[in-house]
Amino acid sequence: MLLKRQDAYIGVLIDDLVTRGVDEPYRLFTSRAEFRLSLRQDNALRRLGELGVKWGTLTESEQKVLDRRVSEMDKLELLAKQTSAQPAKVNATLLEAGESELSEAQRISELVRRPRLELKALVTAAVDEVPDVDDDVWTSTEIELKYVGYLEREKNAVAQLREMEAFELPADINYLELNSISTEARQKLEAIRPTSLAQAGRIPGISPSDLQNLVMEVLKLRKKGL
Repeated sequence: MLLKRQDAYIGVLIDDLVTRGVDEPYRLFTSRAEFRLSLRQDNALRRLGELGVKWGTLTESEQKVLDRRVSEMDKLELLAKQTSAQPAKVNATLLEAGESELSEAQRISELVRRPRLELKALVTAAVDEVPDVDDDVWTSTEIELKYVGYLEREKNAVAQLREMEAFELPADINYLELNSISTEARQKLEAIRPTSLAQAGRIPGISPSDLQNLVMEVLKLRKKGL
């Protein structure tokens, strides 16, 4: 299995070097990743842990840490989504953080989206039994709840990207013969020889119309059985 752009920064690095090439020293800045909100340090265990188990790179004790961490995050997120914060319990915490008071109960998962509020402070004020988990579990869960809208958009974009990656390009296709595609695009496709539509779309100089025409050309070839 290959790590893709949406999986890890090394996937971004490899894809950039393959599809864009380098004419100067390459530096992997976070701005190079279109899914950088999902490629966070705090969610590395959840994002890559299953792959580590699958590939046998984790020891038994490390797998236990992974399972415990994911379980704690799931339970904490569920608690935030199911618990309604009562004004009498959390208003003092809100005022201390510089936020306006509540006039009626609101779910913690919605309330924590306010910029100056912290998940741990809200849960501590709202419930009697506060989960005993490490600070990094609080932090990671808080980020997932605060930016749920942005993360959902990234997930949709990743789903679209996976569809494009599933559209494979023939290994022996002669791009120079595809007259419906611009000359610049043909030359770049022939030089780089991408393996999927998604990879072709990340080559500088390849326009959306080039991609559409490329799809049509490949479908014609498939119909001919080439």
